[in-house]
Amino acid sequence: MKKKVFLFSMLLCSFVLFTACTKDDPEIEKADEVCDITLSDNTVYIDEHLLNDLEEIDYDNFVYYFNSDDPKITQLSEGNILLLHGLALRKVSNVYTDGDYTVVETEYATLNEAIVEGTIAWNKEIDLSKGVVPTVQMKGQDIPYKSANDDGFEFDFPYGDYTYRIKFTYRKDGADVEFEVSKDLVKPVSAKFLAAGTINNFTSEAKIEYAQGQLTNVEQSNNGLSGNLTLSLTVAGSGRDEIAFELPVVLLKCPVLIGQIPVVINVKVLFVINCVVPVDGSSQVSVKFNYDSSTGITYDGYKVTLEGSIGEQSMKKETAQTGASSGIAVNFGLAFPRLEISILNEVIVPYVQTSFLIGGDYTSFPACQQARSMYIGACGIDLSFLGFKYAANKTLWQEESILLQSGECN
Repeated sequence: MKKKVFLFSMLLCSFVLFTACTKDDPEIEKADEVCDITLSDNTVYIDEHLLNDLEEIDYDNFVYYFNSDDPKITQLSEGNILLLHGLALRKVSNVYTDGDYTVVETEYATLNEAIVEGTIAWNKEIDLSKGVVPTVQMKGQDIPYKSANDDGFEFDFPYGDYTYRIKFTYRKDGADVEFEVSKDLVKPVSAKFLAAGTINNFTSEAKIEYAQGQLTNVEQSNNGLSGNLTLSLTVAGSGRDEIAFELPVVLLKCPVLIGQIPVVINVKVLFVINCVVPVDGSSQVSVKFNYDSSTGITYDGYKVTLEGSIGEQSMKKETAQTGASSGIAVNFGLAFPRLEISILNEVIVPYVQTSFLIGGDYTSFPACQQARSMYIGACGIDLSFLGFKYAANKTLWQEESILLQSGECN
């Protein structure tokens, strides 16, 4: 599908594969950065000036339509690596003329094919109030905002049997957040899952180094992942509910331009709910989490290490009641912030997250009532685009607290 190129937004925000709205689209901010690289002889760099001649892009097939007689464009040939400033890195597979256009068909390329020597690095405070709020989509349909302005944003929409509410209110040093997932059955019987608290601005740091066309070093860390969340669940006679639901687009996109290389840090949320509640059963569990953690990835040319520091954390019980005439189990989890990091629109960190879980269960034979909470750190990486074929997932830490345990529990 062809789409007209809106060059201003493309250059400043690298909004190639997503649509943004709410407050004015922010420019990609200059961070503490290094972009000191030597490109391979086979790489053709299309700077901001030449991008003015990029008229259309077929995003589905990565085909570029240039209206230009510049030799850099007209003399492109199969096998060239095409570096489009602030936009993309692709390998040319075919070039032909169609009327006034030079049409460039492309395929996947890796960053080490473009960079012979050099360093890409950044040290960026992620100011949540300066992130871009994408348009939420459900089954291909846009979900409108309930509200969106310089103070924050709010979504309120149904999906399946549930209604979701998401609210961000910006603060100087972060944001107040509210998440609500609710299900109305036969009123007043319902299921409601809540999370409310604060998230502070945090720092993303990275260094990527190349020598002789080979990836030699990767260091990426996310520091100051801190705040508090109170998770609450109230369920009565809901039957069986299973949700593993991730918003189809992120909550916030935080773009940074490192020289000619665009980096986007996406802030996501993941809800996980699992309930088995008989008609006469009910459960109420509420726990306040305080957290201050960091996560990191290193590659020294030989091995990859995924690591994290759990830091100061606590889980405080506020409510823990679960009961029924037969077995009951209720669990509610929230992965937030769930970060995704991409370079030139290629994901290198699919997720790095802090997760909060609460649950209650009751069995009658033997009689046992329990309530628990967990705080988990996890990370996934994929270094393929950087030039090293390696992908992995790892749990960085897992802390559990027994909030309530009575009866004959094993």
